[in-house]
Amino acid sequence: MKDNKPIEKQAENYLKSQLSKFEFNYQEPSYDKNGSDLTLIENLKAKKTRLLNIQSKGRTITKQSTNVKIPKEYVNERFILFIYTVDEYKTENLFIFFPNEIVKWTLNTKNEYTLSFNIAKTKESYFTDKVFNSSKSQELRTVLTRSEIKNYTTILIDGIFLEKAIKCTINTYSKIWPGKDFIKPDIKTVVKNILDSYDRFKTKSKTINCLLITSEHFSLEEHINFDCKLNFKTQKDNLVNIFVTKSGEIVSFDILEQMERLINNDNIILVADDVTYENKLKEYKDVGVEVIVVQFNEAQERKIYSDFKWGDVMYPLGFSIGLEKWEI
Repeated sequence: MKDNKPIEKQAENYLKSQLSKFEFNYQEPSYDKNGSDLTLIENLKAKKTRLLNIQSKGRTITKQSTNVKIPKEYVNERFILFIYTVDEYKTENLFIFFPNEIVKWTLNTKNEYTLSFNIAKTKESYFTDKVFNSSKSQELRTVLTRSEIKNYTTILIDGIFLEKAIKCTINTYSKIWPGKDFIKPDIKTVVKNILDSYDRFKTKSKTINCLLITSEHFSLEEHINFDCKLNFKTQKDNLVNIFVTKSGEIVSFDILEQMERLINNDNIILVADDVTYENKLKEYKDVGVEVIVVQFNEAQERKIYSDFKWGDVMYPLGFSIGLEKWEI
């Protein structure tokens, strides 16, 4: 099978240049949010702002037919697709498709909207009317300014800290309840208990994303199960998506990078306890950003000191290893 990665990267770079040309703000998402390659942002400095999910597809076009497939679940009022094409003469084009256009494509048996085309098709009005130019940029800006402001909460978990916290929780409660059999927690239960305990961002409807970054050099898998469904709904019917990634770098640096990308648009729950985070948290407090920090308490050598609301990590972990409320 032909590797499409080089053309896809080429497509994304070309799209970025065109969005910059028409003075759009965008960021790369920290993880796959409903098929997004980029997030279009109305106001980078606002705590709550309008967003659109942008996906780009790149295709080299010839006389032979090619196609683009988009999962039906991705396509909503906030989804925008760009198709980048290049021919044998290196002629480049960028076409924009709005959701009301995508839903008219053929829906295949895998529940994917499918558009088939070749070089001749791209010269017909269906494509030429969708060339991304000044007029289309205005149309895109109108869609952005009319989009609904959504509420997001993101849980960022430092995997090295989580491993340490699970060990500490079991060790502490083993002394309190000698002979007690503890269960190996699963990531879904841990996330649910953190939300139940410390999610103070109260909204009627929101999407909750959890990003756990663990180290290639540590053994978190020995202490927590990942063989469970990595998405679920809360009692308030809010969708929770869990993303797990391994890093060969310093995990706290990766977490800080994700915080910087998300901080203007998401409410953040940070599950970590390392002095590396302290200065950045102070910066966020100074500009009025809200973060909830889930960390060790004083008795367990708490390392982060900030003016943000914080919670003891051992409380939700206690439930996760099988303790009852009266045992914690």
